Amino acid sequence: MQQEDVGQQLQNFQSDDLLEKLKLLNYEKHLLKEFKLKPLSRFYFVKATNPGEQFYMFTLICWWLCKKLGKDMERPQESDDPNTVIAKIMQILEEIDVNVDFAPNKLIRGGGSVCLMVLDSLATQAIKVTKLSFQRLHIAQEEEFLGDYLEDNAEIILEKLEDEQNAATQSDDSDLELEAHNFKQLNWLNRPQRRSIGDLEVNQEISSRLSDHQQWRLELERVLQHLKVFVKADARDWRSHISQMDTLKSNIAEISEPTQNQLKKLHSEFTFSLEKIESREKHLNNELQPLIQQYKEISIELSSIQYAQNQVQADMEKQMAQLNEIMMEQELKKEEMERRGQVMSDGSSVQQIKKSIVKLKEDIAHLNLEVALLVHAYDQDIVRQTQSGLLDRVM
Repeated sequence: MQQEDVGQQLQNFQSDDLLEKLKLLNYEKHLLKEFKLKPLSRFYFVKATNPGEQFYMFTLICWWLCKKLGKDMERPQESDDPNTVIAKIMQILEEIDVNVDFAPNKLIRGGGSVCLMVLDSLATQAIKVTKLSFQRLHIAQEEEFLGDYLEDNAEIILEKLEDEQNAATQSDDSDLELEAHNFKQLNWLNRPQRRSIGDLEVNQEISSRLSDHQQWRLELERVLQHLKVFVKADARDWRSHISQMDTLKSNIAEISEPTQNQLKKLHSEFTFSLEKIESREKHLNNELQPLIQQYKEISIELSSIQYAQNQVQADMEKQMAQLNEIMMEQELKKEEMERRGQVMSDGSSVQQIKKSIVKLKEDIAHLNLEVALLVHAYDQDIVRQTQSGLLDRVM
């Protein structure tokens, strides 16, 4: 079990190193962006989880690296024969003096230690051919920090001054002079605070009062609460960096052990789940393969039947339209024949002719009467004119 963990960690390191080499060759711009592919994870080729997709990505990266090496190789397609592509890759590996003492069928899975070894060898040769150059790391000099003092890290409260004061009472005059000198130096360091305190006197007055030990002690007790020494923290101090690194290292060591156990547990669970899913997938594919083939055949047959049915339905609709036109025309003919037959059977035309003759006779008689009346009136008019002419003559 320990050997397996070491081998797994070695593969993880090799995969991480491979991805860094690909990034140095700028594969994200010249390969992924050109073919619109997703970026690879750091452990993509560690294990074969999706052989079809991983094999295509493996062959595509091999083709791109071979182009970097100046080798002639056609760009692989998803529909290409895997054995042909693998044979071409093996031939190029032999040309660049890479050890190929492994079975070629191990490359078909698209993942694993063999695939990592092949990709790492090609990437290493491509880096050598492109002659990438590296520069030494340049650390810029930071400007000196002239801000406020950091009270949390630099403030030192003089809590031991009382102990020194008690020890001074038992020492000789030279010790008193030394403490007085130290007090003057502390007073000089604390000059900004002393100026802000209204009840303290200037340095000269305090120096004159330090001649007496009792006065010096009283003065020290009075200003003890205000004495503070500020030390400016240097952010570039390597000692503070080392202490921080030790602290962080210990914290990481404490946290990493339970985290590693949890990660191993999750890894075993994920591995078991993936293997279980893969086995079930294979089982379902084997069971459903004949049903899928049958479904494809039935789907093709159904499509042909539906097409024929649509053709028949279109012809039937066309014939139905013609039939409706013929039926309408037949109805019109039938109505016309009924009307003519009725006319011929009831003799209505003869009756109409008789009625017309009677009406004509009545009109003729009426006209004759009118003519007679006109003639009578005309005759009377002539008679009147004749009578009036005779009377004129007699007169």
